Amino acid sequence: MKTIAFYLPQFHPIPENNLWWGAGFTEWHNVSAARPMFRGHRQPQVPGALGYYDLRCDETRHEQAELAKSSGIDAFCYYHYWFGGKQLLETPLNKMLDDKGCDMPFCLCWANETWSRAWDGKESEVLIQQAYSEEDDRKHAEYLVQIFKDSRYLKSEGKPVFIIYRVGKMDDPARFVQILDEAARSEGFPGVRVFAVRNFACDVDDNTLHSYGIEDIVDFQPNNTEYPRRSLFGKGVRFLQRCWNSLARKAGLPQVNSVLRLKYNDVARNALALYGTLGQNHYPTVFPNWDNSPRRKAATVIQNDNPEDFARWVSEAASIVRKRPERNQFLFVNAWNEWAESAHLEPERKYGDAFLKAFKEGISK
Repeated sequence: MKTIAFYLPQFHPIPENNLWWGAGFTEWHNVSAARPMFRGHRQPQVPGALGYYDLRCDETRHEQAELAKSSGIDAFCYYHYWFGGKQLLETPLNKMLDDKGCDMPFCLCWANETWSRAWDGKESEVLIQQAYSEEDDRKHAEYLVQIFKDSRYLKSEGKPVFIIYRVGKMDDPARFVQILDEAARSEGFPGVRVFAVRNFACDVDDNTLHSYGIEDIVDFQPNNTEYPRRSLFGKGVRFLQRCWNSLARKAGLPQVNSVLRLKYNDVARNALALYGTLGQNHYPTVFPNWDNSPRRKAATVIQNDNPEDFARWVSEAASIVRKRPERNQFLFVNAWNEWAESAHLEPERKYGDAFLKAFKEGISK
């Protein structure tokens, strides 16, 4: 079984974020500015052993790799940002590629979304547009196959594993998959294994994905289409809060904080029930916590104050995966370091490395 943790390369400044969000901005600004929104709300979450790191630093990436490997993580899945030939947040990946002393296996997930001011509630204000064309598909494929050649790149049956976050947003997914596969074969690979992410915004069914040449699907969590049922009152309150915030933004009035709180074990139970209904080409995702209030006023909080509950979810998901053929044994983790969504295995000040130990315990059962 391969355990793969999603990895956010946001923790270093770039000129674009300086322009859009202010000089020196990194994800740590959102993390450190977080405040509790209700009694018992675990914010801000302060990093532990690794501190407020900068991913341009080789030592940080080495420390991350050692922590991950010793805790049962087999590979990092770097989010990859490609906008018509322009890349963002690529420095950590490039430095890792140049640093052969860091022997952590990895793969890429193309986060092919248009960037907007959604964090400020201004979804319509585009920062950088995601665009597609056959010419760009070829440039992208040429770039990717050079990375696939790295001995550390995750491969299955000799094929590089490449993940696409929003297949439904692409203008011609089949064209891209074919071009990428041909480019990989031209470099001596037996092809490429493309995975699609099934998430809250998934608008492509399995049969359509298969017609694109995509057989493998990551069941990303949390997924709000599978949340436990809420009362009509709760839905109504949240709807009114969202309506007010929409009007307040336009009028320049103060917005209200809107929090959807869900019980961690209920979400885990729903996810596990789903795993039993899906085919062997659907791969579970587990997460230790989820709380995007550092980023959004309309936040979802799935707070877990018991690492053993995470260990239990990991154990049950791993048990399902291990019953499959070897080529279908993948377990994903959201995430290694999504600090602004509280989805991190990295040590934090309150719990130390308890969630890392819980993950290792879970896959060891």
